Amino acid sequence: MVPNTSIHKIRILFLEDDEDDAELCIRKLKASAIEFSVDIASTRAQFEELILSKAYDIVLADFRLPDWNGLAAIRWLRSHNIQLPFVLVTGSLGDEIAVDCIREGANDYVLKDKLDRLPLAIHRALEDGRLRVSHEQATRDLREKEEQYSSIIKGAPYGIFRSREDGTILLVNPALVKILGYENDEELLSNKMSDLYWNPADRTGSVLPNVSDPGAFYQCEVPWKRKDGKQIIVRLDGRRLPNSAGNQSIFEVFVQDLTEQRTLEREFQQAQKMEAIGRLAGGVAHDFNNLLMIIRGCAELLNHEKTTPEKSAGYLRQINDATTIAASVVQQLMAFSRKQVPEPSSLDLNVILKDLGRMLPRLLGEDVQIHFAPGAHLERINADRSQIEQIILNLAVNARDAMPDGGDLIVETANADLDHAQIQQYDSDLSAGRYVILSIADTGIGMDSSIQSHIFEPFFTTKERDKGTGLGLATVYGIVKQNRGLIMVDSTPGVGTTFRMYFPSLLTARNSNAKEPARLEVAAGTETILLVEDEAALREITQEYLQSLGYHVLSAANGMLALEICRRHHGPIDLVLTDIIMPGVAGPEVVKSALEMRPELRVIYVSGYTDRGVNEIEIAKRGIFLRKPYSLSDLGRGVRAALSATEIVI
Repeated sequence: MVPNTSIHKIRILFLEDDEDDAELCIRKLKASAIEFSVDIASTRAQFEELILSKAYDIVLADFRLPDWNGLAAIRWLRSHNIQLPFVLVTGSLGDEIAVDCIREGANDYVLKDKLDRLPLAIHRALEDGRLRVSHEQATRDLREKEEQYSSIIKGAPYGIFRSREDGTILLVNPALVKILGYENDEELLSNKMSDLYWNPADRTGSVLPNVSDPGAFYQCEVPWKRKDGKQIIVRLDGRRLPNSAGNQSIFEVFVQDLTEQRTLEREFQQAQKMEAIGRLAGGVAHDFNNLLMIIRGCAELLNHEKTTPEKSAGYLRQINDATTIAASVVQQLMAFSRKQVPEPSSLDLNVILKDLGRMLPRLLGEDVQIHFAPGAHLERINADRSQIEQIILNLAVNARDAMPDGGDLIVETANADLDHAQIQQYDSDLSAGRYVILSIADTGIGMDSSIQSHIFEPFFTTKERDKGTGLGLATVYGIVKQNRGLIMVDSTPGVGTTFRMYFPSLLTARNSNAKEPARLEVAAGTETILLVEDEAALREITQEYLQSLGYHVLSAANGMLALEICRRHHGPIDLVLTDIIMPGVAGPEVVKSALEMRPELRVIYVSGYTDRGVNEIEIAKRGIFLRKPYSLSDLGRGVRAALSATEIVI
């Protein structure tokens, strides 16, 4: 119980067995103009009954009673958690007993021969009680707030930590412990921040010191390492705490695990790639049939026109052109369909559009006219080529669907400067500076404002059932944002739609005087080459060509035969030319075993696959790699380069 100080009349419980002394005290209080009511208890039993049944603001008590004393009364009150102000009113009280009473909780004591102090002692005791109640309430409020904040931190779904600038981790929450796969706080706190980063550059460069302004949040996305060694992708939102104690800054950081989200994004993007490739399949098959007809027709005409060199040369030129076109389409399809983690690099959008020039007509059909407007002196951007190709193909497919009766597709690139005013107009968080614009426009049916407000939402589509996933534009939007860019759409019903994307420029210095490296002529040789190729026709053509250059060729249809030749051949073998993917013993295994027998052997790997069995590090140690289909002249230069250990442009 606590005293009620919100009313003017003071409620007093007086523990006193002498009626005259009690009356004398009451007269002193009345004389002081204190408004009060009083109950008098002369025994312990009466005191306990009254204190438990009624509300009081203060207790006055004689120290000596027949069956009790004031010190025992104080102890009884405190043992029952009754924190009423308590003033002893007694005839005499030794210093030692007075100290004991004060220590046990008495606010004051007044001697009966000095009752003039009683009103002042009551006033002070009540004030002390009020302050004590206020302090206890403030303490409870503070404890409650601390518990609330602690509950928020402990129950947060995001990781939270504090660290010093030297990487010492000061505080972590359970979510961060779980994200990183540790058993408890103590185990995680034993690490340094540098132990958590996956990339060495992040460990040594430290991400957090990029936060320069106290209180301002810095956001970045970095790979981290779990306790079990697995890589995760996290987003850090951190700030430097103002007025950090000591010489080192303190950082407070929120951590979001984006690993699953990034995985889903890659799967969505892969699904979009495969959807686009499915649409390409029909057109590609049609074009390949045409190319095969050209090759077959020219081969038959060559057989009939053996005596006319001019016509034979023309037929051969058409065969070469057809195989070059077919090889380009295959390489682009394989590169585009490959499932991989984004690998940003320096890109020229004009080069990408030129490379896609043969693919887009097959994708869009003959009733869509494609117009390219490449920007002059276009600067480079830092992005993943496969993702940029995906943006172009997705928007091109959307444009085709928006032009059911045909129309124009206009693809443009340009350099641009964005200032702060323009960025604010676009309601974007981009930085002012140099950008490269990729614009894709159509003359289709267009969109009204209500549709435009939803087009970047996942699974939103205006197409008929089974005509689209609704992921295309969401994927495009995600890729642009992932590359710190801006995408805008301008559309008018019945007129058409324009998508305009801004990518940060790398400001690459252009050297217009740079010369293309010279292609070396095909040189002959007399060395011995072990040719390993399971395709009989290709093996025969390759052997005949190499022999025409003067090389001695040992031919093997598979890896086992190649190793048998290595063991039985008595003369030197200078180079092994092997396919990577073969039934039985694969090319890399053939090379490994052959090198054990002939350590000086040089190697050329060839393959029609872009993502199977190719170990670039191992290739660089011993030889070079040629991707099928290659020209015979490219093969000749590659063989000479491998044998001579000189760099070659192929």
